[in-house]
Amino acid sequence: MLLLLIAAIVTLLLWVGLTVFNNGMDAGNHVAGIASAIFAATALYLQVRSSQSQSQTRPDATDTDIRVESTARVLALRVQEISQQEERNWRIGDPWALRVRWRTASDDVVDHWEKIQAFTADGGDRPLPLTGDLPGVHSLYQSVPTGRLVIIGRAGAGKTVLAHRLILECFNHPGDSLRVPVLFSLGSWDPSRTGLHDWLADRLIGDYAFLEGVDSTGTPLARVLLESGRILPVLDGFDEIQQHHHGAAISELSRFDGPLILTTRPDEYAAAASATRALSRAAAIELEDLALDDVQRYLQAVSGKTRTAQWESVFSHVRTRPDDVVSRNLAAALSTPLLVMLTRTIYNETPHQNPTDLLDGGRFPTQDALEEHLFSAYLTALYDPRRTVRSGAGRATWTDHQARHWLGHLADHLARLNTQDLTWWRLDATLRRRTRVLVTGLVAMLVGGIVGVLSYVVANQLSGAPVGGAQFREGLLEMGTGLVAGLAAGLLNETRTRRGGTGRNPERLRLGPSRQPLPARSRVLRGIGVELVIGLSAALLFSLASWLIWGVADDDPSNSSARNFVWAFAPWLHITGTAIYVAAGLILGFLVGISYAFVNAVVYVFSGPNDRNSAVSPWDLLSMDRGVTLFRVGMVGFAVLLMNFVLVGNQYGDFPSAAFLRQGLLYGLLYGSFAALTRLVLSAWGGWLLFARLWLPLCGRLPWRPKLFLDDAYDRGVLRQSGAVYQFRHVRLRDHLADQHRTEGRGVPEEPAAPRTANDHVAEQEAPEQV
Repeated sequence: MLLLLIAAIVTLLLWVGLTVFNNGMDAGNHVAGIASAIFAATALYLQVRSSQSQSQTRPDATDTDIRVESTARVLALRVQEISQQEERNWRIGDPWALRVRWRTASDDVVDHWEKIQAFTADGGDRPLPLTGDLPGVHSLYQSVPTGRLVIIGRAGAGKTVLAHRLILECFNHPGDSLRVPVLFSLGSWDPSRTGLHDWLADRLIGDYAFLEGVDSTGTPLARVLLESGRILPVLDGFDEIQQHHHGAAISELSRFDGPLILTTRPDEYAAAASATRALSRAAAIELEDLALDDVQRYLQAVSGKTRTAQWESVFSHVRTRPDDVVSRNLAAALSTPLLVMLTRTIYNETPHQNPTDLLDGGRFPTQDALEEHLFSAYLTALYDPRRTVRSGAGRATWTDHQARHWLGHLADHLARLNTQDLTWWRLDATLRRRTRVLVTGLVAMLVGGIVGVLSYVVANQLSGAPVGGAQFREGLLEMGTGLVAGLAAGLLNETRTRRGGTGRNPERLRLGPSRQPLPARSRVLRGIGVELVIGLSAALLFSLASWLIWGVADDDPSNSSARNFVWAFAPWLHITGTAIYVAAGLILGFLVGISYAFVNAVVYVFSGPNDRNSAVSPWDLLSMDRGVTLFRVGMVGFAVLLMNFVLVGNQYGDFPSAAFLRQGLLYGLLYGSFAALTRLVLSAWGGWLLFARLWLPLCGRLPWRPKLFLDDAYDRGVLRQSGAVYQFRHVRLRDHLADQHRTEGRGVPEEPAAPRTANDHVAEQEAPEQV
């Protein structure tokens, strides 16, 4: 509160001082009266907010426990919804589910058994009998005394599906533990830079925005849940961590005291365990290959009678000719749940497909060739125009060719980054760094030219001045300022990324009155500082733009508009020549920086975390970020407009003279628009508009309706949801698409190519594309 009050006092005193200096004491007294009223209202509001915060800082233990319990219940519902959806996608709940079995892992990837059983009654040192199958997954976990379990299995063996089944079984037995099992994809974790506890807290906030809310001490709810032992981390994909970080990851995981579940491929985990150690106090199981009888029983049970006979022919060939190359390839391919599910989709759910084609040794001479065929045919089956999409049949018109091209572009991008997380706010990262900067600059130049022309036209119309070709010439000159402003924003974004950040990140706040305590002082200071630095960093580039634009437009610098702009804010600054243009840019950059910092403080005060009753999806984050961004852009633009209108207009005459109105409106509209545009480009939503909705579709790398396309891919089963991000259904599917994209080139598919129906139009009206 003290920091915000100090900022308000300094700002108002500067305003009063400048007014007195420029216009005398009478005007200063008038402004001082207004400033006093604003200050009194601000102080009253902050005092009320401070009282509310203080009343919440001393709750009794019961109130705190109730809130933590309530938050944990809401989180459990969100996690349960995601796991249930994954089970529906993989048909785990079918009456004829695949029989997934496991055995106790070998001793070389398991910690000392006496440490695992140290707190049991007998404290034995012999391996636990962990052999079992899918229905007994909860009993398996309950038999591990430490609650620390490693699930080992090769690619496609069903590790993630088993993890979701275990999560749901934990919810089905709520009396066994107070912990909420939450799935985390480990691919984005860098243990050399971020500890496990901090990373888990960040991912919880990123995936479940309501956990960014704070308790009475200012601690985020995500950290409160972790520190109180209410989270059971289910860590999926140890093998997706960068290989040179495996040792550090094992060490960090071993230092984590509580229960956890880890999934991994065998080779990567065995190498890390032999190089350092196995995960401390953790038992381990290894998933076995599917039995051929179980696969046949499953595929026949979920098919019609005609297909049942065809499957009988296929498996009869495999059994009677086990040494045949085709038989060996097919038996090996169908030994994992992933490829069995692909096979079911292709041959049991798509018309005009015959399973006996799998016995064609000419088409599939190797196991790799057969598996690549299954991945390719799976996508063809999913985008078959006769296939009904689960949510919104007939909604999408994309063909198999188009989907492969766009999904291949995204998969190639994720594979190069070695990540599974597909986030809407990082789609611009599919472009080269220089391309992102240039596109930002060019679009800002175009918008700057339009804004320049409109600013001159509006200013002249409202002031009664004639509108002619000279105004359009002046407006076109502002395209240069727009170009430099856009390049500045692009460079600032790249600087944030290169310094270890992730560039644009969405805002996870809801605007409006909040009962939450005010953010921690350090957080407010950090946010204000970042916005101030962003604005001031752009000052030098604004100076360059000012020198270029005003230098061309003004024939006489001693009597230039730049001089009047500078003297409006610093009348004591007696400079001439090109220094005027540099000073104008510096002042503009300072104004923008101050405006950014002030608006950032206002956002923190007048907003709260996401409603915990809202659903978790990538588009919830887009909606939240859009709201906060529009508020920031509007506030920044209005603040810069108002300052320029009053102070610059005063240099040309008294209010409400035509000269005052024209010049005040001209500079206010012009630089308010540039400040707002720069702030928009710096936001995650601005990046989504600029790249995902404009540039990438223009280049053919994404469809013009990217949200509908991604939602459709999720409905069809190509993508899955992990918290607030999308991922490819399996890393092998991602890699298949990426390899195919690189091999076949990057031709631009036509759009749309499929015939549209009346249902298409109705569905699009019901679910419009989000901008």
